[in-house]
Amino acid sequence: MIVADKEKQPYLLLLAVQFGSAGMFIFAMDAMRKGMSHYVFTVYRNLIAFLTLSPFAFFLERKVRPKMTVGIFSEIMALAFFEIILDQCFALLGMKFTSASFLSAVMNSAPSVTFVMAVILK
Repeated sequence: MIVADKEKQPYLLLLAVQFGSAGMFIFAMDAMRKGMSHYVFTVYRNLIAFLTLSPFAFFLERKVRPKMTVGIFSEIMALAFFEIILDQCFALLGMKFTSASFLSAVMNSAPSVTFVMAVILK
């Protein structure tokens, strides 16, 4: 992406991410209307993300990050299960009863709800 003004680049990247997210929800809705289970879609989505991002993480981050210990690995697995997998499964399950545009709006509000809960719970 070549942008003449470097100040506009973060906004354009954010816009691209939002369009990509909306496109993914539309693609997921189409796949589930054709009979795909939301569990299977979640597995495929995470598998594709793993295969796409793991070479970058391996080659670019291997000398920067600390060694993988059992404690760090267990925290990563717990976070992956509770945040990523459950979040995607519940979102796609809810999309069966609503629309892709509603899900996109609700998923974008999740960080603000998390912030409000963090302030309330200290």
